[in-house]
Amino acid sequence: MHRVSICYGQPADPAAFDRYYHDIHAPLALKIPGLAGFTTGKCRSLSPAQAAPYYMVANLAFATAADLESALTSAEMAAAAADTANFADGGMTLYSTEEIVYA
Repeated sequence: MHRVSICYGQPADPAAFDRYYHDIHAPLALKIPGLAGFTTGKCRSLSPAQAAPYYMVANLAFATAADLESALTSAEMAAAAADTANFADGGMTLYSTEEIVYA
């Protein structure tokens, strides 16, 4: 499995971020071709002395590297990427991984 992870920084208005993401952005992301899975998770720190580094992480999964590469150049991915300017005021960090499953 090949995965793109999008780590969203703390938004100025978390409730507005959540509404926009759920109502507008997620439906755009679901149109990305080759998408095998799409999850999000709110971040929380495991240390009381340290804040979570991100507000939320979204994971887009693709079955093959070719599916991922095709998705990255698609019009649907471009539309989803452009839409982040409408809600991701806390910034974003993106990266890709190839998963190795141990259990």
